Amino acid sequence: KRIGFALLGSGAVFTMLGVSLFFNKSLMRLGNLLFIAGVPMTIGPGRTAGYFFQPKKSRATACLALGIFLVFIGSPVFGILLEIFGLLNLFGNMFPLLKMMIKTLPGVGSLLGDGGRGARRDDSNRDSYEDDQGYVDNYEQGRDDRYYRDRDGGSDRNDWNY
Repeated sequence: KRIGFALLGSGAVFTMLGVSLFFNKSLMRLGNLLFIAGVPMTIGPGRTAGYFFQPKKSRATACLALGIFLVFIGSPVFGILLEIFGLLNLFGNMFPLLKMMIKTLPGVGSLLGDGGRGARRDDSNRDSYEDDQGYVDNYEQGRDDRYYRDRDGGSDRNDWNY
């Protein structure tokens, strides 16, 4: 795994350096080669093939592969654009998880707005609370709305069905 992370990091550095040096083809090719070698070294060849060749990720994998191919044949601008599109589609669902993990870090969480506390709210001054499913719990009445719902699933606070 250490070698895989080193290859992935080096691939990212060479690719970024190639992009910043006006799409230097040699650096971008080297970055792509290191990326291609680093992914299977990090998570294993079986898991790599299982992830990249899922039917729902086929379009993203095709964009990434076509982008790498375009960089290799000498069209780095279109190649890197396709690679970015493919990578965002492959790994885009991990960004919310990554953001949530970063918010828990002591120094970085405060920069993102939560201060590392997560999504807490002060319910001490409220008479009712609505949970994730939309049910209302009335503290003052001592009864929970979810147990007194109409047959059609709607809830009318004035018409309780006991």
